Amino acid sequence: MILTSDDETSFCFDVLGPVRVWRQGTELELGARQQRLILALLLARAGQPVSVGDIVEVLWGGRPPKSAMNVVHRYVGALRRLLEPGLPARSGGRWLIGDAAGYRMRVDSGSLDLLRLRALAGQGRSDEAAGRLPEAMSAFEAALQLWRGPCGGAAELMAGNHLAFDVVDHECADLAREATSLALRLDRVRSVLPVLRRVAENRPLDEALQAQLLTALSADGQQAEAITLHHSVRRRLADELGVDPGEELRGAYQAVLRQPAAAPARPGTTGSADRGPAPGNRGPGAATVLPAQLPADLPYFTGRDEAQRRALSLINGHVMAQVSTPVLAIDGIAGIGKTSLAIHLAHQLADVYPDGQLYVDLQGFDPAQSELHPAVALQGFLNALGVPDADIPTSDHARSGLYRSVLAGRRILVVLDNAHSVEQVRPLLPGAPGCLVLVSSRKRLTGLAAAHGAHLMSLDVLSPGDARRFLSSRLGEDRTSAGPEAVDEIVERCGRLPLALAMVAARALIHADHPLIEIARELRDAQGSLDGFCGDDMSSDIRAIFSWSYRKLGAGAARAFRLLSLHPGPDVTVPAMASLAGVPLAEARLLAGELVQTGLLREHTVGRYTAHDLIRAYAQELVRLHEDDRTRDRAFDRLVSHYRQTAYHADLYLRPAIVLDPPEPREAVVTTRVDDDKGAIAWFAAERQVIKAVIQREIEYGHATSAWRLAASLQRYVLREGWWHDWAAVCRACLQAAVVAGDDPGRAFLTRALAGVEHNLGDHESATSLLQQSLDLFVLLGDRLQEAMVYHLLGQASYGRQNYLESIAYLERALPIFESLGEQNRQVMCHCWIGSARTGLGRPDLCMEVLERAEPIVDSLGDLELRAHFSYTRAECLHAAGDLSAALTDWRIAAAAFEQINYRVGLVDTLLHEGDTALALGDAAGARAVWQRARDLLASQQNLPLMRQVQERLSRWRAPDGVRGAGAL
Repeated sequence: MILTSDDETSFCFDVLGPVRVWRQGTELELGARQQRLILALLLARAGQPVSVGDIVEVLWGGRPPKSAMNVVHRYVGALRRLLEPGLPARSGGRWLIGDAAGYRMRVDSGSLDLLRLRALAGQGRSDEAAGRLPEAMSAFEAALQLWRGPCGGAAELMAGNHLAFDVVDHECADLAREATSLALRLDRVRSVLPVLRRVAENRPLDEALQAQLLTALSADGQQAEAITLHHSVRRRLADELGVDPGEELRGAYQAVLRQPAAAPARPGTTGSADRGPAPGNRGPGAATVLPAQLPADLPYFTGRDEAQRRALSLINGHVMAQVSTPVLAIDGIAGIGKTSLAIHLAHQLADVYPDGQLYVDLQGFDPAQSELHPAVALQGFLNALGVPDADIPTSDHARSGLYRSVLAGRRILVVLDNAHSVEQVRPLLPGAPGCLVLVSSRKRLTGLAAAHGAHLMSLDVLSPGDARRFLSSRLGEDRTSAGPEAVDEIVERCGRLPLALAMVAARALIHADHPLIEIARELRDAQGSLDGFCGDDMSSDIRAIFSWSYRKLGAGAARAFRLLSLHPGPDVTVPAMASLAGVPLAEARLLAGELVQTGLLREHTVGRYTAHDLIRAYAQELVRLHEDDRTRDRAFDRLVSHYRQTAYHADLYLRPAIVLDPPEPREAVVTTRVDDDKGAIAWFAAERQVIKAVIQREIEYGHATSAWRLAASLQRYVLREGWWHDWAAVCRACLQAAVVAGDDPGRAFLTRALAGVEHNLGDHESATSLLQQSLDLFVLLGDRLQEAMVYHLLGQASYGRQNYLESIAYLERALPIFESLGEQNRQVMCHCWIGSARTGLGRPDLCMEVLERAEPIVDSLGDLELRAHFSYTRAECLHAAGDLSAALTDWRIAAAAFEQINYRVGLVDTLLHEGDTALALGDAAGARAVWQRARDLLASQQNLPLMRQVQERLSRWRAPDGVRGAGAL
């Protein structure tokens, strides 16, 4: 049961992992690190006293401050008040009790997970001793389910080692071993394996625990992972302790190796140890020589942990199923480390395949040699398997059949490196279970998955942490730790590409006296070219290695690849690619497919393609070499036209009353089809960063008008979605360009646009000043509609400064202009803002009069955005008048309309006020729910003003009785 007191307060405490506390079902925020550590220590002692000296040791080790005792008492007091709100200062609590022996927590097996684990473990041991093995296993499993990690999360809290935490961790490790031993007897190892694996990960040098995990993995059919684990533990013991594995771990490993073959032998045959010579094995001693063709493993293989785990999981799944040979095809761009991973995996798994390992470089992308024909590879494999040339058929089909016959019943690992196509790989696949095939290729061999059930794994660049460890493993920890900023810059400029990192590391080793900051500077001075990555031979020169893929391209794909380097954004679509190349959409799709197949382009999400930074640098070298200035300029102009035309039409779905002239269509420009407002928002969301990059490039080229007109089409989206800071930066850059170019319409538009975002960000004084400048420009230009729009915005800025009379005056200057121009939508918006200003003046009755005049227009137009703004204004008015129920109804109508048109900022703002009204009606839970929804809507945005409003409301949220509401924020 859960611990309670006379006032029915219930508590649950967790210490088997990061410390957590619940009071009456609500999780408590436990405060600072020191406070959490004290509580963790108290709970780890499970109700036994903890001296102040022990607490001081946990918090500060051997160097406590002079005020340590006072600080401990202060934290203890804070914990008591956390558990018992309202407890007077210096008062003893019911749950955290102090006496002469120290402090202790009042806990039992119903309230503390550690005591519950001990009770279940005791029950399991009693059942096992009495012969009730299934019942004992169930108790052990229930106990292990309580374990979430190292005791109290002490390591995460940066605590030094303390006996109380170590005792609990040892206890849990012993329980995991005990439960596993029983699970092995009952053939129920899978039920405890996940927890055993996690416990072992946290105790990597515990040989007994690692031996138990090896045994459990092998019993579950995961021999490959068991062998890989042994190699990892052996290496860690050598690196960290300078010792070899002990007898228990060695014995467990030998037991794994003695496991019977996973794939059953064919009827009438025996295992490989008793098997006679394969057909054709007539050469003297040929049958006794096992092929071992793997190249040497890298001495400093780093990273790829997730890829290795996934590979081992896939392989184990096949081995357990015993129905086919597992095939793993690893693909990725040049220099990504495909071969290194394949060979590393092969060495780890070699012991699982005792009949040998075959390796061949299929030369799929080597310009100096033609692709290796499968028949040639088969001859080499058959020779290695003991078949002399005289017995090898000349027919490709017969040769492949003999190869499969020789492999039947054997356990052999086959590595097919640098494959160019499925056709090159297919004849080299074994026909029966028992073998393993690892394939590497720059292409994604989809056909291999479709026809042969291969598992495809695409490698990406190393993570930042793995890339830093890559350099450290080659250069030494002392050298890299002496220049961490230089290491970070090298990692960034290498694009985390393993080959580039390896080349830079080699250069650093050759010039051991050069500090890493100098090498980083050399890469920086190369200014994005490949000059910093030149090697002494073709196999280590990045430019040469990329050229191997480039030379495989047809003329059209090669040209498209060169022109893609002109694209300034992070990724590209097929329509944008078609515009750059000046080809039809269907042809561009084929070209994109060809570039993906050669590994020069990657489809990172559906329909969006990207290239590694160094591959882009290679393409930029090629485009300067092979395309003249006129060709490059025309290609980029087509690209800009693609974005301007698509953005303009997408903006029409968000703002039908658009005021700018459409961009002129251009020959050979393909636009992206956008069919509705949701499609428009999706397109803008996907292309926002690209459009910003295109705008910046147009500014650099001196095309100010093109830049700001493209930006104008982005305005509605970014303001609706809340990307206000981004929009402010775009506006400032375009405004500066328009001023330099003497573009008065651009100056007027951008000054007004910048004022709008300043208003949204809360700087109403700056907004007013900018709007006055914009008004003067539009008056000079004679643009009455834009003049009225500025008056409208001046009214909003005045409203933001709470100058409601001035706000009404500006809005009433805009209204007749909108009426004369037939701008009904903008008339309604004026009425709404006038109504809000009158509510601000304390006259909600006058607000209702304005809204009654506007409502027929709203109804006749049927515009959801207008309906949302109208209902929002009426809700404000009703709330101010005291009709809270009616106000809540209108807030919900407005929220539903904003949500339907995907207007994120309007929806969040409405939810804030809906929560205010719900709280005023006494519905605290309802208020909190809508505020949390508002917070979730802003999770991916950088809209700090709105997020601050949301967080402020959530932080001061209280239930009606003043007690914090149910559930944790």
